[in-house]
Amino acid sequence: MKFIKLSLIAALAVTTAMAGDAKISGDAKVFYSTSDANKADLFDKGANSMGDAAISLDYSRDIADGVSLNAGVTGVSTLGLESTLVGATWIDHALKDRAWIDVANVTAKLGNTTAVIGRQKLDTPLAFTETWNIAENTFDAFTFVNSDLTDTTLVASAVTRANGGEFTNIQGGMTDVGEGIYAFGAVTKLIPNTTAQLWYYDFAHNDNKKLWVQADANVASGITAGVQYAKAMVDNGDDSSVIAAKLGYDAKPMSLYAAYSKADDKGTLGFANYGGFGASKLYTEAWWNLGFVSKPGAQAVAVGASTDVSGLGLTAQYTTVTNDSNLASDEMDEVTLTATKKVGPVDATLALINTSSDDDTIDGNTVQAYITVPFSL
Repeated sequence: MKFIKLSLIAALAVTTAMAGDAKISGDAKVFYSTSDANKADLFDKGANSMGDAAISLDYSRDIADGVSLNAGVTGVSTLGLESTLVGATWIDHALKDRAWIDVANVTAKLGNTTAVIGRQKLDTPLAFTETWNIAENTFDAFTFVNSDLTDTTLVASAVTRANGGEFTNIQGGMTDVGEGIYAFGAVTKLIPNTTAQLWYYDFAHNDNKKLWVQADANVASGITAGVQYAKAMVDNGDDSSVIAAKLGYDAKPMSLYAAYSKADDKGTLGFANYGGFGASKLYTEAWWNLGFVSKPGAQAVAVGASTDVSGLGLTAQYTTVTNDSNLASDEMDEVTLTATKKVGPVDATLALINTSSDDDTIDGNTVQAYITVPFSL
């Protein structure tokens, strides 16, 4: 891990020299996963076991009134355990130690308008930063957020590059998105006890356009409900859509939810994250086998429960996906149980996943362990 260590030390030296009112924070992670799918053995050192260690360092400094400079670097390594404990990695870094710049932007606020220009994290329905992986995907974008309207936030973002593929160099595997992706959104709380949002995306490189509508409401004490609708409008007329609904109940320390989604099979475009690792924002998204629920023709049901027992967070989730495509590889059932505990500064999670599918590469049992240590300097 020499390359990563030196890169982070250099970054820290630079930020310390510039410090003053600078904020420096980050986290260190170790993730491990093993599966017996495809007739493999659990805890075998082959391709069905993967592991990575990562360190992320984030820097923020006010450089003028209402203007801040933000930067971040992430380093990842197998710690030399490939072929001895694991045979694969959480993200694609070719089994080599890598370090890259995942955040590099200027944020400026004028009145009720904030502009973020440069490499950044996004949180929109069809282009967003996924936090489940050991490293996060980011975007090169120009984003503007305005809150002049009462209880309403307007967002406009132009994305020029994204990653989520191979993290090969200091650029973090950023790839161009053609002529760009333009997203326009409005998020409002004008309806009592409801957060409604409307998003429009223009994929300029292929003339495709997508619409996302969502409303989440507090129906009664502890009871929530939500609906989602998305539509893909393709230049050749091969349009498609998806609809989802969710009902939740929260009575501390127990919470429950049930969700349903149905994507039509008329088109070829799904509704997964663009430029990410394949997850979607649909209520029914699985815990581990991501992307199934957002494919054309998919019909999914998800139910889940969570509780806290003396500081031990317990969750259970069941997801079942069928598909009108008649492809067995588009269908699966997943049961996930997790236990999370904070011990001092360490956040530790153990996950047990059972997947049933005609796809032998995912059919079987998976055991995962996550250790995260956040820090600030």
